[in-house]
Amino acid sequence: MSRLSFRDNGEEHNFWQNYTDLISGFLIVFIITSLVALGNYQTIVGLFKKEGVKEATVRDYIVNAELYKKIRDFQEAQGSISRHYFKYNEEYQRFECTVDVIFEQDSIRIPEIYYSALEKAGIEIDSIIQQFAASNNVSFKVVIEGRAAKPHDLPNPTAKNKEYAAKLSYGRARNLYLFWRDRGLLKNIDQRNGEIFISGSGYEGKGRYTGLGPEGEDKNKTFIIQIIPCITN
Repeated sequence: MSRLSFRDNGEEHNFWQNYTDLISGFLIVFIITSLVALGNYQTIVGLFKKEGVKEATVRDYIVNAELYKKIRDFQEAQGSISRHYFKYNEEYQRFECTVDVIFEQDSIRIPEIYYSALEKAGIEIDSIIQQFAASNNVSFKVVIEGRAAKPHDLPNPTAKNKEYAAKLSYGRARNLYLFWRDRGLLKNIDQRNGEIFISGSGYEGKGRYTGLGPEGEDKNKTFIIQIIPCITN
């Protein structure tokens, strides 16, 4: 049998014994991971007590196994979000809808040209949440953040201007929610591991367009739709 000698402290280390212990540990984790899905805690403890394993050790393995499953489910949830109408924004580290809606000035009515794409985006969100509806490890937050464009002649908005922009942008976000609801989408989302947040950021928010013209501030007459996967407690 091979032996590794540590001359600094005079101790010898049995390599193959530690290797066997490591493999045994992995085997215990695998067994407990399987049992967690099939039985209750006391049943698992009882089985391992018969083999001389202490309850505290079993508890540690169970905690690690459950944490691993949560992380695995979370990673699977993240991977499911990248679809046709939702992509990951590397700069702001968030999943965003790819439908670029532009409202008319001072309007909260969604232009009809976006109806088809927005309905398909809502169907995608519904299918993502439904995929994990039975999961105890993952939930989703859907954030609809309305925005407003600063008028070209208003470089320094007053408090009244900002209040108006906040109400306008909230109205835009709420109209999208109502649009989906009227089409039977995202219903009972709170019963399917999901939550919807409707907000209006007015002239604020990360990732705003800057500058004048149709490719600048005017493009902020929109909303940002985000999907955020979360690990449950």
